Amino acid sequence: MAYRALSPLIVNNFIDSCAFDPKYEPEDSAAVEIFKLSESGDFQLQIAHSTQKEIEHPNTPDWVMEQAGGLIYTIGVQLTPDEKKLLSDVEKILAGNGKIKNIKQDAWHVFEAAKYGHYFITTDKRILARAEELRSRGGVNVLLPSEFVKSLKAHMAESDEA
Repeated sequence: MAYRALSPLIVNNFIDSCAFDPKYEPEDSAAVEIFKLSESGDFQLQIAHSTQKEIEHPNTPDWVMEQAGGLIYTIGVQLTPDEKKLLSDVEKILAGNGKIKNIKQDAWHVFEAAKYGHYFITTDKRILARAEELRSRGGVNVLLPSEFVKSLKAHMAESDEA
Protein backbone atom coordinates (compact mmCIF):
# COMPACT_ATOMS: atom_id res chain seq x y z
CA MET A 1 0.00 0.00 0.00
CA ALA A 2 1.31 3.47 -0.92
CA TYR A 3 2.15 5.91 1.84
CA ARG A 4 -0.22 8.85 2.20
CA ALA A 5 0.73 11.79 4.36
CA LEU A 6 -1.78 12.99 6.92
CA SER A 7 -3.37 16.37 6.40
CA PRO A 8 -1.38 19.21 8.00
CA LEU A 9 -4.79 20.58 9.06
CA ILE A 10 -5.25 17.79 11.63
CA VAL A 11 -1.73 17.17 12.97
CA ASN A 12 0.97 19.16 14.71
CA ASN A 13 3.43 20.75 12.28
CA PHE A 14 6.90 21.67 13.51
CA ILE A 15 9.14 24.33 12.06
CA ASP A 16 12.92 24.40 12.39
CA SER A 17 14.67 27.63 13.32
CA CYS A 18 16.44 27.78 9.94
CA ALA A 19 13.06 27.75 8.16
CA PHE A 20 12.03 31.01 9.84
CA ASP A 21 14.31 33.20 7.76
CA PRO A 22 15.87 31.25 4.85
CA LYS A 23 17.11 34.34 2.92
CA TYR A 24 16.51 32.79 -0.54
CA GLU A 25 13.52 32.23 -2.76
CA PRO A 26 11.14 30.49 -2.92
CA GLU A 27 11.71 29.40 0.69
CA ASP A 28 11.78 32.95 2.04
CA SER A 29 8.27 33.81 0.78
CA ALA A 30 7.02 30.34 1.70
CA ALA A 31 8.17 30.83 5.31
CA VAL A 32 6.36 34.16 5.51
CA GLU A 33 3.25 32.53 4.02
CA ILE A 34 3.39 29.70 6.58
CA PHE A 35 3.34 32.22 9.41
CA LYS A 36 0.50 34.21 7.83
CA LEU A 37 -1.56 31.05 7.30
CA SER A 38 -0.83 29.84 10.84
CA GLU A 39 -2.30 33.03 12.25
CA SER A 40 -5.67 32.01 10.77
CA GLY A 41 -5.77 29.12 13.24
CA ASP A 42 -6.55 26.54 10.53
CA PHE A 43 -3.50 24.45 11.40
CA GLN A 44 -1.09 23.98 14.30
CA LEU A 45 2.43 25.34 13.84
CA GLN A 46 4.77 24.50 16.69
CA ILE A 47 8.39 24.65 17.75
CA ALA A 48 10.21 21.86 19.54
CA HIS A 49 11.62 22.99 22.89
CA SER A 50 15.01 21.90 21.59
CA THR A 51 14.78 24.68 18.97
CA GLN A 52 14.03 27.41 21.48
CA LYS A 53 17.70 27.97 22.39
CA GLU A 54 18.54 28.59 18.73
CA ILE A 55 15.77 31.15 18.40
CA GLU A 56 16.89 32.98 21.54
CA HIS A 57 20.41 33.44 20.13
CA PRO A 58 21.43 37.15 20.06
CA ASN A 59 21.95 37.07 16.25
CA THR A 60 18.38 35.92 15.60
CA PRO A 61 16.36 38.68 13.90
CA ASP A 62 13.83 40.41 16.16
CA TRP A 63 10.87 39.49 13.94
CA VAL A 64 11.82 35.80 14.21
CA MET A 65 11.93 35.99 18.01
CA GLU A 66 8.57 37.78 18.03
CA GLN A 67 6.94 35.27 15.65
CA ALA A 68 8.34 32.32 17.59
CA GLY A 69 7.02 33.77 20.83
CA GLY A 70 3.46 33.18 19.63
CA LEU A 71 3.99 29.54 18.77
CA ILE A 72 3.45 26.56 21.03
CA TYR A 73 6.58 24.90 22.37
CA THR A 74 6.94 21.33 23.48
CA ILE A 75 8.49 20.63 26.86
CA GLY A 76 11.20 18.17 27.81
CA VAL A 77 9.84 14.98 29.36
CA GLN A 78 11.20 11.57 30.35
CA LEU A 79 11.40 9.26 27.32
CA THR A 80 9.79 5.84 27.15
CA PRO A 81 11.82 2.90 25.81
CA ASP A 82 10.09 3.21 22.41
CA GLU A 83 10.84 6.92 22.29
CA LYS A 84 14.49 6.28 23.17
CA LYS A 85 14.66 3.85 20.25
CA LEU A 86 13.05 6.38 17.91
CA LEU A 87 15.53 9.06 19.00
CA SER A 88 18.41 6.63 18.48
CA ASP A 89 17.11 5.78 14.99
CA VAL A 90 16.81 9.46 14.09
CA GLU A 91 20.35 10.09 15.36
CA LYS A 92 21.74 7.21 13.28
CA ILE A 93 19.88 8.37 10.17
CA LEU A 94 21.11 11.95 10.49
CA ALA A 95 24.67 11.00 11.43
CA GLY A 96 25.08 8.60 8.53
CA ASN A 97 28.80 7.81 8.55
CA GLY A 98 29.52 10.80 10.80
CA LYS A 99 29.51 11.26 14.54
CA ILE A 100 26.22 11.35 16.41
CA LYS A 101 27.52 14.08 18.72
CA ASN A 102 27.62 16.42 15.71
CA ILE A 103 23.90 16.05 14.95
CA LYS A 104 22.44 15.71 18.48
CA GLN A 105 20.54 19.02 18.42
CA ASP A 106 19.06 18.45 14.95
CA ALA A 107 18.14 14.89 15.93
CA TRP A 108 16.14 16.23 18.89
CA HIS A 109 14.26 18.66 16.62
CA VAL A 110 13.31 15.88 14.19
CA PHE A 111 12.56 13.42 17.00
CA GLU A 112 10.13 15.83 18.65
CA ALA A 113 8.37 16.43 15.34
CA ALA A 114 8.02 12.65 14.93
CA LYS A 115 6.87 12.18 18.53
CA TYR A 116 4.32 14.99 18.68
CA GLY A 117 3.46 15.66 15.06
CA HIS A 118 3.74 14.63 11.46
CA TYR A 119 5.60 17.39 9.58
CA PHE A 120 9.01 18.98 10.10
CA ILE A 121 9.60 22.12 8.04
CA THR A 122 13.26 22.92 7.47
CA THR A 123 15.82 24.27 5.03
CA ASP A 124 18.64 22.20 6.54
CA LYS A 125 20.13 20.34 3.58
CA ARG A 126 21.53 17.50 5.70
CA ILE A 127 18.11 16.76 7.17
CA LEU A 128 16.36 17.16 3.80
CA ALA A 129 18.82 14.73 2.19
CA ARG A 130 17.59 12.07 4.60
CA ALA A 131 13.89 12.95 4.37
CA GLU A 132 12.77 9.67 2.80
CA GLU A 133 14.51 7.53 5.41
CA LEU A 134 13.21 9.75 8.23
CA ARG A 135 9.69 9.33 6.88
CA SER A 136 9.91 5.57 6.45
CA ARG A 137 11.75 4.80 9.70
CA GLY A 138 10.88 7.78 11.87
CA GLY A 139 7.36 8.56 10.72
CA VAL A 140 7.95 12.27 10.11
CA ASN A 141 7.58 14.14 6.82
CA VAL A 142 10.51 16.50 6.33
CA LEU A 143 9.69 19.28 3.88
CA LEU A 144 11.02 22.58 2.63
CA PRO A 145 8.77 25.54 3.49
CA SER A 146 7.61 25.74 -0.15
CA GLU A 147 6.72 22.03 -0.17
CA PHE A 148 4.79 22.41 3.08
CA VAL A 149 2.82 25.39 1.71
CA LYS A 150 1.92 23.36 -1.39
CA SER A 151 0.71 20.43 0.75
CA LEU A 152 -1.13 22.73 3.15
CA LYS A 153 -2.96 24.55 0.35
CA ALA A 154 -3.93 21.26 -1.33
CA HIS A 155 -5.42 19.97 1.91
CA MET A 156 -7.18 23.29 2.54
CA ALA A 157 -8.74 23.09 -0.94
CA GLU A 158 -9.87 19.48 -0.27
CA SER A 159 -11.34 20.59 3.04
CA ASP A 160 -13.25 23.45 1.35
CA GLU A 161 -14.71 21.01 -1.21
CA ALA A 162 -15.97 18.61 1.48
